[in-house]
Amino acid sequence: MLKRAATTFGAAWAPRAAAVCSLPSTSYSSGPSTSPANDEAVSEERRRGVVNKLLYRSKQRGFLELDLLIGLWAETNIPKMNMGQLNQMAQVLDEENPDLFKWLTGQLQPPERMTQNAVFGAIRNHVTQQLLDSPVAARAAAGRDWVRGWDDSWRGANQQPPAEPQANKQ
Repeated sequence: MLKRAATTFGAAWAPRAAAVCSLPSTSYSSGPSTSPANDEAVSEERRRGVVNKLLYRSKQRGFLELDLLIGLWAETNIPKMNMGQLNQMAQVLDEENPDLFKWLTGQLQPPERMTQNAVFGAIRNHVTQQLLDSPVAARAAAGRDWVRGWDDSWRGANQQPPAEPQANKQ
């Protein structure tokens, strides 16, 4: 394919295509090592591209709660990250939405690979703080699933909906 690309688009395009095609689909690494010492080797243009991709992936997950939880945190923090931290952020974003939501909100314990990820830890601390700042009535009990929408647990043998709570009349 690269040979065909070189004839179609010119020889200058083929080396760039080979470099892009050799990267893993979700890895944003600049090479074999992503230590802070190698951050200077990464071009600012490449870094900006990675930042933009991660910001988009953070805010457009298709899961509204995560779009808000991760997207707002990402707007503030991703532009300040080095390439190693950006790679850790990409690992967090590679996780499935339902799992990530439950790990961040404390409904399930995250796997070890996530607990060792410093970026995941920072996002989890941010989410925990947001949950602590929210009204108690809006929270799920610790370690229990948050039920979205209405509660149909009353449906069963008797098919009677629960009584509406009465407001205190004074």
